[in-house]
Amino acid sequence: MPEILLTFHCARRDTETVTEAIRAVSNAPIHLCEKTVRGWDFGDARTAEKVAGLLQRNALELIVAEDDLSQLLQAVTEARRTLPVRWHAVPIVARGRIE
Repeated sequence: MPEILLTFHCARRDTETVTEAIRAVSNAPIHLCEKTVRGWDFGDARTAEKVAGLLQRNALELIVAEDDLSQLLQAVTEARRTLPVRWHAVPIVARGRIE
């Protein structure tokens, strides 16, 4: 079954909510990264973020079966968030562990 790297970008204050939604439907490990995004064209930013041109977001990354994508998207869609969540999925071509 093909695997994908699924990344959700959410507001920092929504991180726990999004994480709980993911955990409810998947036991895949979630990697959390803090992100700072600079720019001016953010339709999903709070007013202060739009003025500063600076988004403070967290990225939640997990590797899952491609067939699990719709269930994960549905879980995050239904989560009680304060701001929109951006996401992307890319196929895993190869992976492993180097010791």
